[in-house]
Amino acid sequence: MRYLFIILVVFLSACAAEQVVQQSGSITDTELLLGNGFKKLSQRNAKNAIVDFDKAIALCQGQYSSDEQKTYASRGMIETIYYMTKAAADKESAIAVGPACSEALFLRGYASLDLGQVELAEEFMQRAIDMAPVNAAYLSEMGHIYHIKREWKNALDVFIKAEEAATSFSPPELKELELSRAKRGVGYSLIELGRIDEAEQKLRECLKINKKDKGALKELEYIEHIRSDMPVSPETLEE
Repeated sequence: MRYLFIILVVFLSACAAEQVVQQSGSITDTELLLGNGFKKLSQRNAKNAIVDFDKAIALCQGQYSSDEQKTYASRGMIETIYYMTKAAADKESAIAVGPACSEALFLRGYASLDLGQVELAEEFMQRAIDMAPVNAAYLSEMGHIYHIKREWKNALDVFIKAEEAATSFSPPELKELELSRAKRGVGYSLIELGRIDEAEQKLRECLKINKKDKGALKELEYIEHIRSDMPVSPETLEE
């Protein structure tokens, strides 16, 4: 499910980027490296994909690395306005660029996780989030990393942020996909924290988006299993 999510997010993001490329008439070296790396990643060749992602990251650092100016990566006008407003409120100099450089960091983190390098994956994912703080896909992937580390409260916090980001900022073609994943992440985190009723409510919200959501249905089935094994409380017996 997670792998399919990443494939769809990157594919749809690439489609949006391709429209921009067609308008401008050119494609950057960073985007070419991302395309090559993503192809290798799709073939489950994370080790070789990392070579391309690292080259893309190096290009981005050469182009945008500056202590005097913050660089945000945006997928649309609403997101750009949010970042520029935030920069003004923080009294910082900032620019908003396309998502290629944050995607390089995101995919580098994803590839690292595929190789079992959890701490390194978290480092790259945080760098992607620093560039795009309201990118729901990046936030959800960080939540997944916290799940792997069994840091359930941290996971819940970041998945809640992902849900809020998806609601307000995800591009229309990605909104349902990213919102569903964030809600599933919230639900799973709540289960692990023992907050079963809240988890069920959140997972049922997923079914309102897609009644065939396999991940949500699986977790709801697990909740029923948990409840069947729960001892009956005195309060329940009195009823």
